[in-house]
Amino acid sequence: MLHWIRYLAVFFSVGLLAACQSSPVVKLYDGAERPVSQVSVLQVPTTLDIITINGRSPTGMNNSFVAGHREIHLSPGSYQVVAYYREIWEPDSTSSHEVLRSEPAIFTIEGRAGGRYILEYNKPEDVDEARELAANFRGWSRDLATGQRVDSEPSGMARPGLLSNVNIGGAAPVVSNSVVMPVSANAPAAAALPAPVQSEANSATGNNAYLDMLKAYWSQASAEERRTFLLWISE
Repeated sequence: MLHWIRYLAVFFSVGLLAACQSSPVVKLYDGAERPVSQVSVLQVPTTLDIITINGRSPTGMNNSFVAGHREIHLSPGSYQVVAYYREIWEPDSTSSHEVLRSEPAIFTIEGRAGGRYILEYNKPEDVDEARELAANFRGWSRDLATGQRVDSEPSGMARPGLLSNVNIGGAAPVVSNSVVMPVSANAPAAAALPAPVQSEANSATGNNAYLDMLKAYWSQASAEERRTFLLWISE
């Protein structure tokens, strides 16, 4: 069974890496496209999955397979980004993949027109460091022009499952296809965030890790890719 799951995971990984390459630039402001000098640019590593930005959950934020960073263009203003660390590690040549996920953290940026910012964390050098990072995730936002850093804060949210839409309980995040508004100067900074809950989730290992990988590839596959796969396994 493990070999079968591994084979399916490889099938999907090859197919999606070839088919799902897309521009890592995401525009999250209203209206016509603006020059970079008029927006705030936020770089987010692809190892950080975004849950919400100012309480809204834009679609398609975490579907890019482009290595490095996603680039998000926002209207100038204040933003709180709720994101969590997620990475797949292979401890050694004899071990199965290990999917590591952290609890979400809140990153804050004060975006100005023409400003560039990045979300960062201490990148692990090996799987042991990655496990520690997942268990005690901390990061920061950094202004690329001034170097100023703002440490992340715990969100109080549960560690999401690999395929979770992060339905945290209480008020669910508002889904927005393309627009995220800056936080109002008169509103509390965290007012738009979903209500937190406390729970624990174990990292998937062994057979479950491969199954999680397969489910993740399936969830991100297009209708045509899913159809091709179903035809293939029916032969």
